[in-house]
Amino acid sequence: MFKVRRLKQSDAFLSHQRLLDGDNKSLLAVLQLCILGSSALILLTQLFLLTRMNQIVSRRPTFVQLTNGEAIAVTERERHFRNPELIRKTVSDWIYLSFNWDGVVPGTQEPDSGVAVQGSRQRVPFGMSIASYLLEPAFATEALKLMAEEIVPNEVFNGDVRQVITIDLISEPRQIAPGRWQVDVQATRNLIDRRTGARQPILFNRTFALRTVEIPQSPLGSDAPLVEQLIYQTMSAGLQITDITPYDPAALTPEG
Repeated sequence: MFKVRRLKQSDAFLSHQRLLDGDNKSLLAVLQLCILGSSALILLTQLFLLTRMNQIVSRRPTFVQLTNGEAIAVTERERHFRNPELIRKTVSDWIYLSFNWDGVVPGTQEPDSGVAVQGSRQRVPFGMSIASYLLEPAFATEALKLMAEEIVPNEVFNGDVRQVITIDLISEPRQIAPGRWQVDVQATRNLIDRRTGARQPILFNRTFALRTVEIPQSPLGSDAPLVEQLIYQTMSAGLQITDITPYDPAALTPEG
């Protein structure tokens, strides 16, 4: 009887030991799952924080100091992006440079004797020649020849005639394709005879077509001649006028 009882106690001990071993293995498995779950949660949290930080950094403007000491905020944009105001300013710059004639080189008191035009015996004012760098090259050649032969009077160069242009309206740019826009302009050229004081108003209503181009950089920078600096400054918007066509504001006015 004693031996039988001893065997039963041994069997009970072994059964209890197996139960403990099973509990330990289950507990270990649970702990491993908890550790793996915590690691995955930490990894996801880190990825979320990194994503948020990248978004914040990408939205933060970069400040750039210009050569005149002014600091401006800039943000990265798609290469064909141009601010609407920059597009409108490019158009107005071309108009003012091309059609304000005063017999002197703009910004100086030097007489404007004019600039020769390829394929023509006539000349154009200095400002108009600078403005032509805002035009597509082939278009610029045609436009300068037309201006010299049909629009600019010779009396401009001896000071008898001057012209002032006033802009009444520059429309918001209409994007017609990636990197391409159209802008409508209503303006008036005022041709003034200094000998008599007579003024001749001439309407200048046009639609401008523009496209983006690479922004050129002067290899000489501030050491370049003043005319070269002026040309590169004029082209600094990275925009080029590809066409100028007549514009009739009345055609868009609804009938009463």
